[in-house]
Amino acid sequence: QAILREGLEDVAQFFKAHGSCRLPLSPSLLVKGIVPRDCSYFNSNAVPLKLSFQNVDPLGENIRVIFKCGDDLRQDMLTLQMIRIMNKIWVQEGLDMRMVIFRCFSTGRGRGMVEMIPNAETLRKIQVEHGVTGSFKDRPLADWLQKHNPEEDEYEKAVENFIYSCAGCCVATYVLGICDRHNDNIMLKTTGHMFHIDFGRFLGHAQMFGNIKRDRAPFVFTSDMAYVINGGDKPSSRFHDFVDLCCQAYNLIRKHTHLFLNLLGLMLSCGIPELSDLEDLKYVYDALRPQDSDADATTYFTRLIESSLGSVATKLNFFIHNLAQMKFTGSEARPTLSFAPRTHTLKTSGRIRDVFLCRHERVFNPSKGYTYVVKVQRDNPGEVTFVQRTFEEFQELHNKLRLLFPSSLLPSFPSRFVIGRSRGEAVAERRKEELNGYIWHLIHAAPEVAE
Repeated sequence: QAILREGLEDVAQFFKAHGSCRLPLSPSLLVKGIVPRDCSYFNSNAVPLKLSFQNVDPLGENIRVIFKCGDDLRQDMLTLQMIRIMNKIWVQEGLDMRMVIFRCFSTGRGRGMVEMIPNAETLRKIQVEHGVTGSFKDRPLADWLQKHNPEEDEYEKAVENFIYSCAGCCVATYVLGICDRHNDNIMLKTTGHMFHIDFGRFLGHAQMFGNIKRDRAPFVFTSDMAYVINGGDKPSSRFHDFVDLCCQAYNLIRKHTHLFLNLLGLMLSCGIPELSDLEDLKYVYDALRPQDSDADATTYFTRLIESSLGSVATKLNFFIHNLAQMKFTGSEARPTLSFAPRTHTLKTSGRIRDVFLCRHERVFNPSKGYTYVVKVQRDNPGEVTFVQRTFEEFQELHNKLRLLFPSSLLPSFPSRFVIGRSRGEAVAERRKEELNGYIWHLIHAAPEVAE
């Protein structure tokens, strides 16, 4: 504390002499002084400092940064850059994983600045609100999000952000082999966005206790995270969605294996201790499994989620197996639709000229919900049929099409998430409009898709 106070006085003198300066972290940040009462230090090994600067912009908030000494921040910069590229790939493919990517800048050997994300807390702080054994309980994360998002639609939005960002973190930390993961270097924003900090160990260089690896799970996915996703301790369809997102995000990154290997290869000679030889690149190659088909990679990543859940996995075990089996009865077999398993061709069934969802109807069997009456018009003169299909069946159609065609050829599918109280009739009506738009784009897509 005394050394921090002394140092702050020196910085205050600097501002008296020079008026203002730009922060190395981002030259767009112009600061004119330091706020001593808002500065402190963290208790971790390197004792990083939390510094708060006065913004030159009178309407801007104070700018908070972490100053670290003792860690090679070039490694953090590289890791964050890789995650930024992954995020770009996902967004280009129409998949926004709600990633939080902060700035980090190495200002010298073993020292540098890291941007502080506002309204965020470490998982450890959130868990200890529930006592010392908080990390063994399933409710802390859900309760904390509920506290910061009291309205039902706010909470739903936060859970949606959590599902996407958690899936993105699982894929990114696995592919880059980010180790030394504990509840002090995983953070959660009040808006539900989860993100990782402190990338001092990557490419599988885990810390050892004797000859036991400290990080034994493939990535951090724990029962309290599953609790937020499921909305309780019973598996729900949202867990399906989460596994689905993880596998989709993983397969999109796998398509760019060569890009990541080339970029990391360029960094081999710059002296980062954990990226020094081809063995380190092999870690990323093995994690991306470029030789696998998308279906095999999906089954593989599903098993990783299962093993990360560890001892809690038993009740979700069958659930995940069912998922993998349901989606991929065989990697090579052409996917068929569970609700219409016959294979249709132009010759046997004729070309579909138009599809229109006329109305929705309430159903109670096999479960409560809505089904849509769909008018199908074929090329055969005047042949019109009516079938009933659910939103989930349209979603299955889209998922199976995704196995056959790249995302760029397909229209984007309406969101499966429902925010707030607007369930039932209003949602069914809104989805009818969205599905009609989706089908129209599908029929007017490239010939191989449309046919």
